[in-house]
Amino acid sequence: MSTSTPAKYVICKPPTRPINFGVSIFLAGSIEMGAAIDWQSDITKALSDLPITIFNPRRDNWDKSWKQDISNPPFKEQVVWELDHLDKADLIVLYFQAGTISPISLLELGAYSKSGKLVVCCPEGYGRRGNVQVICDRYGIPLVNTMEELKNQVRESLEEVIERHEKSS
Repeated sequence: MSTSTPAKYVICKPPTRPINFGVSIFLAGSIEMGAAIDWQSDITKALSDLPITIFNPRRDNWDKSWKQDISNPPFKEQVVWELDHLDKADLIVLYFQAGTISPISLLELGAYSKSGKLVVCCPEGYGRRGNVQVICDRYGIPLVNTMEELKNQVRESLEEVIERHEKSS
């Protein structure tokens, strides 16, 4: 008989809004439904042993026909959910997938570049890689090139955040 350790993490996707969530990360970056891989699942699996809340904006019931305008309630709800949870998160993971455009990810990089909460992965083949490199260099943002490096950097950063939270409790 095999026993498995239960997951310590909680995943929160829109429109869910948890009240108590402890240490948290936001998985920002390439989604572009249909164009980007589901890299968020890979990161989630790699961190499943940590006591964290993962804010994943990849909505299960996204409707690509939604008009991207503030007057469209489901679209506005999605964007507001993302902004609220980006602000709340202790760490923001930002992944730029090669071959995608990811304009919202670039916007998030700019908006949170001075927050001290970013960890960025920008592999060869991402069209605006040079811009991402310069922003990360200027603001001291950890920048890695591969998904494996990203998993390691995120784990290291989260362990530091968890330790700080435990000391302050």
